[in-house]
Amino acid sequence: MRSHARHAMILAGAVVLGLAVFAYAQQGEPPPQPPPPQHGPIGRVLAYMDKEPFIIMFLVIAAGYALGAVKVKGIAMGSTAATLLLALVISFWAFQSYHVQYALPEFTSTVFFNLFIFAIGMKVGPQFLGGIHREGKHLILLALFVPLLSTLLTYLSRYVFHLAPGLLAGIVSGANTATPGFGAAKAALDSGASAIPPDQLKKATANLTTSYAFLYCTSMVLFTVMMSVMPRLFGRNAVADAKQMEKEMEGEDTTPLPGTADSFMRGYMPLDLRVFRVENPALDGRTVADLDHAHPRVAIERVYHAGRVYNPPPDLVLHRGDEVAMLGPVSLLLAGGPHIGPEVDDSKLRNVRFDTVEFIVHNPDVVGKTLGELALRMGQGIYLNAMFRAGDHVPISRDRLVRKGDVLRITGSPRRVASLRDELGPEVKPSMSTDIITLGLGLAAGALLGALTVPVFGIRFSLGSAVGLLIVSIGLSILRTHNPALGGPFPESARQLLEDIGLNVFIAILGLNAGAGVSDAIKGGLLVPTLVIGAVAAFVPPILGWVIGQYAFKMNSAVLMGAISGARCNSAGMRASEEAAQSIVPAIGYPVTFAISNLLLTLISYLFALMG
Repeated sequence: MRSHARHAMILAGAVVLGLAVFAYAQQGEPPPQPPPPQHGPIGRVLAYMDKEPFIIMFLVIAAGYALGAVKVKGIAMGSTAATLLLALVISFWAFQSYHVQYALPEFTSTVFFNLFIFAIGMKVGPQFLGGIHREGKHLILLALFVPLLSTLLTYLSRYVFHLAPGLLAGIVSGANTATPGFGAAKAALDSGASAIPPDQLKKATANLTTSYAFLYCTSMVLFTVMMSVMPRLFGRNAVADAKQMEKEMEGEDTTPLPGTADSFMRGYMPLDLRVFRVENPALDGRTVADLDHAHPRVAIERVYHAGRVYNPPPDLVLHRGDEVAMLGPVSLLLAGGPHIGPEVDDSKLRNVRFDTVEFIVHNPDVVGKTLGELALRMGQGIYLNAMFRAGDHVPISRDRLVRKGDVLRITGSPRRVASLRDELGPEVKPSMSTDIITLGLGLAAGALLGALTVPVFGIRFSLGSAVGLLIVSIGLSILRTHNPALGGPFPESARQLLEDIGLNVFIAILGLNAGAGVSDAIKGGLLVPTLVIGAVAAFVPPILGWVIGQYAFKMNSAVLMGAISGARCNSAGMRASEEAAQSIVPAIGYPVTFAISNLLLTLISYLFALMG
């Protein structure tokens, strides 16, 4: 423990020291003046991109993904950190060298960030409850410790640096990437209730905005990179820990819940389709129904008869030379096949596909029956993969009673599955389409919840759209495990696209718009206090929080990555944690710490702005 903690503290110290040296070196130089616009080929390209921001935004995203995949000694930066870093460098370079200032619409940034948050909640809902049950107390403590320590360190910096009005709130909100905190601080300054003289309010607002934007970008990049290597610094394997957590949450059964990403992945089934040629003289002239009766647990799926392929009716008469495709347990096929005739390898009947669907039981004729009774009545050619009740897996047995609302996951040929619709109730099948109605209503409901304000001691608090969307999407994903028909299809490929494109568009816009703010921080002499205080406030608390989480709370490192990212209100860090852990497990620890820390930093930033 001492060795790993020492290494982490050395890393944090090196970051702070390096930034401080750079800052003081800049302080001794005259403020850089942007050169006049240049008209070389690069300048013309950058100026053209200012008129076509769509192009540069997606070029940065594509280049960020390519750069993020490059590994140095087995460690990759990740797409999120690489995208933000590239956007920031290009923006600063364009502004300093060519007077090109990008200003992509903030509304676009908000839209894509909200899509990202909603997609996260739709994935992590079922695991979220398990994570809260296991680590709820620890998550709350980390959500309080990290922002409060960051606040304390920022406040104590007043005794080392002379901070101009507005910097205190800008540093604490920017270092913790807390956008609601920045908004609350700006509202405090705009209200005129702060202790800052009226003639200095404009300058204070500029200091707040510049320090926030500058620190937001720099701490976002560095924290994202730090989270991708943090487990290794402390001797932990995030990938192995994530897999361990997944197994613990699943227990002995690994069947995906209804409504989740892998719900229609069949996995292993003890079934097979074999084709036999009728050669047994005793079967010549017998019907398909006779063959079904002789093999009660094997289904006759198709028959090749008189040069035609049939979905055979029970009264179809078989003759020698016909071919029958039989579906059933492998052991029964091997035992019963030779009584029919030789197996045919190249038959036209082998192209029978199988569908995996989920039926939600509502038919009163089925409710109260046992699975054994239903198997005798409708089970021929059907394989019951799993049974779920109220979002939980239920062990399968012949005596298991079926209740209203139970979900039965079934695999069979399309013809067999279709025959069950009238018997069992509504059917849910995999789909490549996405239910836009549910997506739109969910996004609107989450934003509305986040916009609701509650007055506390004269300060109007709100959850913010990010927290509101997390609550709504997590709730919706949990409800879908109870009833997979709720809300229509939401395929994993679509959800993953929303998560990836949502965050990286947000990150690209943030970086491309920040070049002027970074330049202003350097010119205004804000670089020294902003960098030094911001580095301490941004990195010391999460490192100490990691030490507490790993050694005092004994938390799983993958969950801890998400918890620390949430306590730092850092969505990019959470995404980098998922990439490093190769799992969604870090998202289990993220929502609780993110919500608490966001609310806490909103109050603190507001109070700091009132103090000046």
